Amino acid sequence: MTSDGSSSVSGAALPVAAVLLSVVLWSTTYGLSAIALVTASPAVLSELRLVLAVPPLLVLILLGARPRVAAVLRALRRPRTIVLALTGVALFSLPSNIGLTQTTAGTASLMSASLPVLTALIAWRLLGERMTRRVLMGLTLTTAGIVVSAVGAVDLGTGAALIVAGLASYALYTVLLRRAGSTPEIPSGPSTSATAATATDAAATDAAATDAAADADPLVVATATAVWGAVLLAPWLLFEVATGSAAWPSTGEGWAAVAFLGLVVTGPTMALFTYGAERVPAAVSGTATGAVPALGYAFAVALGEPVDAVKVVGGALALVGIVVAAVPQRTTRPPRGTRSRQMLPVNR
Repeated sequence: MTSDGSSSVSGAALPVAAVLLSVVLWSTTYGLSAIALVTASPAVLSELRLVLAVPPLLVLILLGARPRVAAVLRALRRPRTIVLALTGVALFSLPSNIGLTQTTAGTASLMSASLPVLTALIAWRLLGERMTRRVLMGLTLTTAGIVVSAVGAVDLGTGAALIVAGLASYALYTVLLRRAGSTPEIPSGPSTSATAATATDAAATDAAATDAAADADPLVVATATAVWGAVLLAPWLLFEVATGSAAWPSTGEGWAAVAFLGLVVTGPTMALFTYGAERVPAAVSGTATGAVPALGYAFAVALGEPVDAVKVVGGALALVGIVVAAVPQRTTRPPRGTRSRQMLPVNR
């Protein structure tokens, strides 16, 4: 294995690892949300998660390099950020939390199996992203595993339909992140030719490059998206207050679930998933989310739910599919003496 190949695999593995860690944290969402929704209303839960998530993100921004603060302010003024907040936060949280009041957490987790398929289809349509053999095989295995797990376990109805609607919005969010990551807006450095720009122009170009790099920082994107998400969800909260349906968590268990969702799940996963989804094909990041049903069931078993052999087999099959699709393939280097060729793609 050459050093070039090793660094290529390492560089590809970091975004995949970020996506997978996000998925592990997400797998707790439906179960914990169901606990919180026993006493809290859907809009209150959604806003509380963001209110808890934003301050730690802002602290990290303030403790970081100076350009990050300005980058967040720039991001808040961009239409792209509003679109990301709309698709990844508002139109995902609203139907998902309402759906959870009308169905079970187990059904919601199993419905999340539709996310890899929705993501792959939207990526194909919007990005023209062709699925490689490995991704297609992994997606097939993951879908088959979730179908096996879902046999006789899904309670289809309005709640399930709302869950899928929220997942469709999140699939679009995933694809939009990938499109942003595939078209970076970082200007080139100053020219060193005889016709190079003046020192002032070169300094301006360097400053623009620094700003562009800060704008692409996953923490910046996640923070601005979370802020706009809270703003976009505010009318829903005001509606609950006006109609008298707003309710706070009233148990220690409910508050603990909200705290974990806000501090551990919402903020960190927004930053991690933004980093990963901008750097790997949308079909790969979407397929990785197929682990949510399997891991969600594992957490349910850990909390006391009886073990179902069929679900275990289906979950294992889904996880195998995710490994096939998401784990980077090592690149190969042309033998010595042959004409230089382009490196093979990370995922075949």
